[in-house]
Amino acid sequence: MPDIKQPLDQSLYDLIMANLAVLKQYVPGPVKKAGGAKEKLLARYQKDPLYSIFGLDSPEYVAATLGGGTITSIHRKLGDIYEQTVATIFAHSLGIDAAHLTYSAKIQSGVTEETRSADVYIQFDRVKNPKQRKAIEEFCAAELAKLTTNPKVTLIGVGMEVRHCYRTGDSKRTQADEAMARHLLVSGILPMMPLFCGQSNPGIVSRYRSVWVIKQAAESYDAVRTLSGYDFYDFLHRNREDFRAPVIEMLRGLTK
Repeated sequence: MPDIKQPLDQSLYDLIMANLAVLKQYVPGPVKKAGGAKEKLLARYQKDPLYSIFGLDSPEYVAATLGGGTITSIHRKLGDIYEQTVATIFAHSLGIDAAHLTYSAKIQSGVTEETRSADVYIQFDRVKNPKQRKAIEEFCAAELAKLTTNPKVTLIGVGMEVRHCYRTGDSKRTQADEAMARHLLVSGILPMMPLFCGQSNPGIVSRYRSVWVIKQAAESYDAVRTLSGYDFYDFLHRNREDFRAPVIEMLRGLTK
């Protein structure tokens, strides 16, 4: 749950550093199988009748092997960080109780019914400051007009699927995301997906633009600032070195 008892900058900093600290506990799968040490994994590969022939017993290959799982672990943790920090920003800035910042519903995705939730839900009538509420409503109305030329809904809020990046092309996930967007829209909730990196799968991003309000890279940070009044990117940039250090340390460990 977002913590609004301390200054926003401090809440975000503590939240991010706590998530990054978890990376130190990560042990790649191949190392676990080899007995918990990179040296044992290397020794196993050196004895392998195929790996030892084609150079797969080299430190470079071992680093690459470990890197795959490590990169996945890093991106998963960044996903957690962005979901939690964005929710915290809106809880602080708009004065919305954490319990009212989420939205969930049962949706039909193909032949499967599943419960999906929006990472951040801003219902207009829960925004206490009249100026903030007006700015949010105007922003959402303008985005709705871009999403559909003939909107037939009256918006009551905006629901965000917060993604630090979207690199997958999994068809089931794509189908579920599209079903969620349609559900939100017919419920009077603007479906928005901020993608905070600039490296997302271009094919998926293009496809999603027909059902989601997509904000990508700098646009995502601008949207958060417009809706909350808080400059999230400025905060991240000010603390950049602290946030980089745990990730760089983890990656350097692959080559040692």
